[in-house]
Amino acid sequence: MLASNMLVVARNVMKDPGIIVGPISWILGQVINIFFSIIYKLGIHANALGISIILLTIFTRLLMTPIAYKQQKSMFKMQALAPELKKIQEKYKNANSDPEIARKMQMETAKLYQENDCSPFSGCLPMFIQLPIFFGLYHVMQNPFKYIDIINQIYTAFSTEVLTVAATNETVRNLVLHFGELCKIPDGTNIIPEVFNRIINVLEPADVKQLLAAVNSPELNDIYSQKISIEYFLGLNLTETVGFSLSPKLLIPLLSGGTTYLSSWLMQRKNPTTDPAMKSQQRIMNITMPLMMAWITTSLPGGIGIYWITSNIFMVLQQVILNRHFSKSGALDVVVPKTKKGGKKR
Repeated sequence: MLASNMLVVARNVMKDPGIIVGPISWILGQVINIFFSIIYKLGIHANALGISIILLTIFTRLLMTPIAYKQQKSMFKMQALAPELKKIQEKYKNANSDPEIARKMQMETAKLYQENDCSPFSGCLPMFIQLPIFFGLYHVMQNPFKYIDIINQIYTAFSTEVLTVAATNETVRNLVLHFGELCKIPDGTNIIPEVFNRIINVLEPADVKQLLAAVNSPELNDIYSQKISIEYFLGLNLTETVGFSLSPKLLIPLLSGGTTYLSSWLMQRKNPTTDPAMKSQQRIMNITMPLMMAWITTSLPGGIGIYWITSNIFMVLQQVILNRHFSKSGALDVVVPKTKKGGKKR
């Protein structure tokens, strides 16, 4: 009997990430391959993929530290500037009805930002940087064998064993052909180990179990055990989609949402606002953002969730350190632009 437990929607395993996501995936793949190789050579085989993702996350966050510093300083400065911005708005309260008054208000507001080395849009930059990393890592986690040399060797050993048996065993050969059809392998394609690597990457556990039973090889069982040991982290397969099933995998979206909330709450706690409209927006964001991240991570490979959770924990620690730094350094003192009557600094 042919396997029938693959993904409900057949996946085109021959499809590559494209000209935009492809280079990003390649760069991230090179970095995670270095971390993975070091870990593996140290004798840490179990959970190696999860540990590599954590190290990759810390590495990318450290590279983004100068941007994060500027962003957090700007956010704190924006709060400190709120009274001065309110004065400008009151001074030019007729700006909506007079273009000239609106122009003067914009110029004075821009000068206030310039004098204080602050931008209202600086908080968006880290998110724009995170998005391509997110998409690139998504492809790496879907296809770890394409980027991590040791995983590729294990996949190739598995594929070679299966295809060798398939040459003389009709049952195994039929399974291989069936899997190839479900994975949208073009007709006439020679299923060599490099191609079958893409197939076994999307097989469900029930399908692999049937394949292992058909081949009936202790060597193949050992190779598969190595694959599982590497790809699992704390009992969760990081290459599989998390989904909504009641299982330990739900810890990933729960922690993704929880750490997102913690990061936002800490930022707002240290940077409170007295504006009722702003408070209302912050309350909405505190609810919607964690829920959105929890929902998104259910539809992604578990490795993405590990990346997001680690990133949030890093951000929380970073915020605590920067909060103390800004409080002690006086970096948030407000500079009021000079006027004809003279300027002041407080």
